[in-house]
Amino acid sequence: MSRRDRIIVTVAVLLSAAVLASCFLVPALLTRDENGSSAAGRNVEKDLYGADRAWLRSNQVFRNALDAVKRDYVEEADEGALVEAAARGIHRLRSEGAPEAEILERGISSLIDALDDPFSDYMEPEELKMLDSQLSASFFGVGISMTQSRNETRVEKVLEGTPAEEAGIQSGDVVVTVDGTDVKGMNLNDVVMLIRGEKDTQVTLGIRRAGESGILTFTMRRAEIKLPVITTEMRTGGVGYLVLSDWSRDSADLLREELDKLKGAGARGLILDLRANPGGLLEPAIKAADLFLDNGIIVSSRGRVAGTTRTYSAEAGKSWDMPVVILTSRASASSSEIFTAALRDNQRAVLVGETTFGKGSIQNILRQPGGTALRITVALYYTPSGISINDEGIDPDLMVRNPAVGGEDLQLQEAERVVAALMEGRPWK
Repeated sequence: MSRRDRIIVTVAVLLSAAVLASCFLVPALLTRDENGSSAAGRNVEKDLYGADRAWLRSNQVFRNALDAVKRDYVEEADEGALVEAAARGIHRLRSEGAPEAEILERGISSLIDALDDPFSDYMEPEELKMLDSQLSASFFGVGISMTQSRNETRVEKVLEGTPAEEAGIQSGDVVVTVDGTDVKGMNLNDVVMLIRGEKDTQVTLGIRRAGESGILTFTMRRAEIKLPVITTEMRTGGVGYLVLSDWSRDSADLLREELDKLKGAGARGLILDLRANPGGLLEPAIKAADLFLDNGIIVSSRGRVAGTTRTYSAEAGKSWDMPVVILTSRASASSSEIFTAALRDNQRAVLVGETTFGKGSIQNILRQPGGTALRITVALYYTPSGISINDEGIDPDLMVRNPAVGGEDLQLQEAERVVAALMEGRPWK
């Protein structure tokens, strides 16, 4: 082989080796994780948030929040992923020199957000106050209950003797703005927080009303609103009609009293309206279900924390042994669903209306320094038949939808028909 030929072969071998090496080196250099970032990029990213992670881990308040989540959350959480999410959340604030309190708040809220659980959240002082007032059945507002449908916030009921009634707010009105803030697509709790506030302060609602052109404006002065947890009336045919609006601390005791009054007035059947009841405390709902049951499971719960995995059963003796129809809607949630499932699964009630909300979890409130709190899901609950309704809701036995605005209460009419059939021992279907 000539010298020239040897040179050509040598060059070819070297080029082949280079190509072969590239088959191994290029994939390694270009390997990307599931988010599309290279290994080198990941290292840079880790370095980018390293100081933020160190800051968080050195903060006692943050560590307390992290420990609470690791200890109490219904599912075992990945500590590294939670801290990383919190570090991302505070990175910009730290780089801009934000106050430590603001950075800490963002870190804890980012930690909770990383759980991807709509019912676990970081509660600021105003949110915590609103929750406390709800559970005590009084707050400062204008006196309306609302529901959401098709991305709209609609007035479901106007309470008597309240600023909203005096101003002319009507059932069926759609709340468009609160003090000029567009609330379309906003979470219902956030809209409620905008409307509630300090006593004697003003709030202005922009309302869209069927049959009216443009946006109607109503300015009201906030006042203390004492929720009528229970209202009752006797309807024709010996039917007691009871509306339960909340599961506050004394709901079960009040319910027992009202059931006794209805029996004394001659009621032989009951329509229990939970359509505007978004839930509240668990224990009152369990005690209330026991008023209608002699035996059987009311609800069971499963969690990782001691005491969260248990079964609640009815005790012998009941306050009401006559027919029951429960009215439900998409706004019936949480404790209302526990109560409803307990009666339906134990063949003590017929459900009329719409599928319930589907909140099948239990939260604990862990109060933090400065008036804040962590609301953490600690357990999932299961109906007596062993079904989790989380994100599913409870389907009624008889599906009935009311007109979106105004019109007759078709659900209540059907409930009256069903309870009358039950009272007479006739098939209701």
